Amino acid sequence: MSSEKKALWVVFKMEDMPTKKEMRQRFKDLYHIYLDHPGIESKCWLVNEDKNEWGALYVFRSEEAVQDYLRSDLWVKEIPSRWGLTPSVVNVLDPGPILYKKTIVDPQDSWIEE
Repeated sequence: MSSEKKALWVVFKMEDMPTKKEMRQRFKDLYHIYLDHPGIESKCWLVNEDKNEWGALYVFRSEEAVQDYLRSDLWVKEIPSRWGLTPSVVNVLDPGPILYKKTIVDPQDSWIEE
């Protein structure tokens, strides 16, 4: 498989979507899982309250890392158990140039702590 970076876009559609404040607290508690995951380069959480959707755009080290993640216990068991549903994979994409103005590795420094 190619070693080029790949992006994974996923969406959760929930009938009783938690508030942004509740979701931010949940994400704060899970931050370390994604920070410590060897295949994930970055993750951006997304929220669309009008559509009762939230999700993420991940950047992985490679296509193989994406596929490993989608087969992992985290994706197959833990995420559905934690949230009560499995997110939909919208697409696996080839990311363009990635610009980070600031590297954030602690929830205290992220949007989670507005």
